[in-house]
Amino acid sequence: MADNPFLSIIIAAHNCERTIDETFQSLLNALGSSLAESEIIIINDGSDDSSAEKIAVFASQHSQVSVATVNYKNVGKVRQHGVSLSQGKYITMLDSDDIIKAETLTPIFTFLHDVKPDMLLTRLHEIRDLNKINHQWSGLNPEKISQNEAITRFLIHKDLQAHLIGQFIKRDIYLENEIPSMTCYEDFYIFPKMLTQVTNIYFQFDSHYYYIKRQGSLSTSLDQDKIKNLLTCTIKMEDDLPVKFRHLILCHWLDIYLKHYDSLIENDDRAIVKKHVVMTHSFGFFLNRHVRFSYKRKALSTLWKN
Repeated sequence: MADNPFLSIIIAAHNCERTIDETFQSLLNALGSSLAESEIIIINDGSDDSSAEKIAVFASQHSQVSVATVNYKNVGKVRQHGVSLSQGKYITMLDSDDIIKAETLTPIFTFLHDVKPDMLLTRLHEIRDLNKINHQWSGLNPEKISQNEAITRFLIHKDLQAHLIGQFIKRDIYLENEIPSMTCYEDFYIFPKMLTQVTNIYFQFDSHYYYIKRQGSLSTSLDQDKIKNLLTCTIKMEDDLPVKFRHLILCHWLDIYLKHYDSLIENDDRAIVKKHVVMTHSFGFFLNRHVRFSYKRKALSTLWKN
């Protein structure tokens, strides 16, 4: 384990025997000499394949690696457990089936050392076809953005999303925002609040991180727990963000209504969603320049239904 590590890299692992070796190798290729300033915390959550053996081999080869074995079957608990074990000034997270581009983390280390941002946020490169993976990168060219711009861009899904993977956030901020015990959307639950607590924010457009969307993965499947979590997180976001962002938050409620309303079981949940849809039927919503035309059209489509 590195003494006083600068960066804590937390890897949530579950039944990843087919992908974890490639993920580990991509991490080493990305770190280069920065491995010496890192700690790699692997949380093996209830794997019943050969993941544990592969993780043990990797840990035996690198003193910077520590491993915890749990049986949470819950990514929120896993990520929070990783945070509780971390010692770095910054934390980043890596999923056990994703890829980091080669030679990208060393310049990020330099930037974090020199600039000391609260957050260095990156746009994830989502990919479904593994044959399209390459390690081309135009280099680190982060732009400083205001808190207001960061929240706005997050709400309109322009570049910024609530993923904790691929981001570099001061550990102190994580310590103020406990990751909830959720099987999905655990990042969405805390990310908006995090944005309200920081001002020194940078954003990197050319991603260093391949977020691999696999067939049948949690992020591509839909169930009642996922919809319930989405509802919970959207309510919390509304509470956490300043009122000036209410119209952009209503766009999220429109999405829930149009995509998931028929799947809502509880009448109280349906009432909450419908109440917010009705709130889009206002001059303020239609005149807000940040609300995309597509959402204004969606709001109009619901006008006579509510």
